[in-house]
Amino acid sequence: MDDTLSKVEALARIGSTLLGAQFPPHEQGASALLSDQWVLGYCFGLFDAMAQYARLEQFTEGAALMRTGFGSLVGTEAEGQVLFTRALDLMGQNLFASGMAAGEGDLMKWAGNAHDTPQKLAEHFIALEGE
Repeated sequence: MDDTLSKVEALARIGSTLLGAQFPPHEQGASALLSDQWVLGYCFGLFDAMAQYARLEQFTEGAALMRTGFGSLVGTEAEGQVLFTRALDLMGQNLFASGMAAGEGDLMKWAGNAHDTPQKLAEHFIALEGE
């Protein structure tokens, strides 16, 4: 049990670091996650891919990874739970699904080559600035 908890916490830190590094310095992470379905989907997809890659049980360990990871991004695990619940509610929405696929793809690409760090979230923010 302690090994699993340590594994989940370590993966959550890694994932939130990969995600946090992609947020623009002026952007509030929590507000972007709450207001942009694509961003929330991307984060969800990256955490989900981490859980799959680490062979975590989806409904317990994987969900804990997402709650903890989202909490690390926005400040508290309680806020992380809110984002996780919002993400589950958005399943099936095209914008969320597109972001989720991008997050999963970025993580799996990075897993295959450590020099290929996830960057599609940063590219999304750059594209938004150009609009």
